[in-house]
Amino acid sequence: MSGLVLALPAAGFYLFAAWRQWQTVSGQKTASRMPVLMSTMIAALLHLGYIGMEMLGRDHINFAMFEVGSLICWVITLLLLFSGWKKPVDNLFIGLLPMAAVILLLAAVSGQQMPLEHLSYGLAWHILLSILAYSVFTIAAVQSVLLYLQDLALKKRQTRGLVQALPPLQTMDLLLFEMVWLGMILLTAAFAIGWPYVFDLKAQHLLHKVVFASLGWIVFAILLVGRYRFGWRGVIASRWTLIGTGFLVLSYFGTKFVLEMVLQR
Repeated sequence: MSGLVLALPAAGFYLFAAWRQWQTVSGQKTASRMPVLMSTMIAALLHLGYIGMEMLGRDHINFAMFEVGSLICWVITLLLLFSGWKKPVDNLFIGLLPMAAVILLLAAVSGQQMPLEHLSYGLAWHILLSILAYSVFTIAAVQSVLLYLQDLALKKRQTRGLVQALPPLQTMDLLLFEMVWLGMILLTAAFAIGWPYVFDLKAQHLLHKVVFASLGWIVFAILLVGRYRFGWRGVIASRWTLIGTGFLVLSYFGTKFVLEMVLQR
């Protein structure tokens, strides 16, 4: 069965949910969260079926660009969906869901294959979890910038524009830490799976990657401890998130180097 059979209805439900939320924001219809959340849930389930069939359901994990992008969109959608049951984050669906729909359709139509057959299955999972973790932290960095701008605008008593479009400040803060927690779980899992494959950091050209990834992990661990012990939020949380993401971006170049070496063999 072609993945397009699942991708098309999933994209349709994504677009419907985004359109329905846009109607609420623009005042065309009264607020009704259930159609948005249910449509998003159905789309996410179909999307998961596509990922299982086209990306993970083969002998090797497919690392094609659109396939990985589709997986990243699904993870972020799932995070917002769970958050949306208790917190008013529905407006964020307007930007996220159309992007998820487009990338999912591109993945299904393009039919790209990048299995990286030279990698063992465990190492492939390490790379996949690392990519997901880095992506979640990158989105958390964007979230931290929005949180900083929102906090700044409220201090200046500006309640229109960005402040009006985004969820409440407290909700944005909670969502940021949910992203950080998810990123930490993914990154820790990537470390645990990848560590048995490390024999010589210098010979394997992993020193750069491991050092900066570890520094990023430490920064985010400090942020979570600071949140738990001292109630860090707002500008402080934004700064630590950006610092931690910066270290992970630096470590990414190490990951990219390893992938290039594998592809050249």
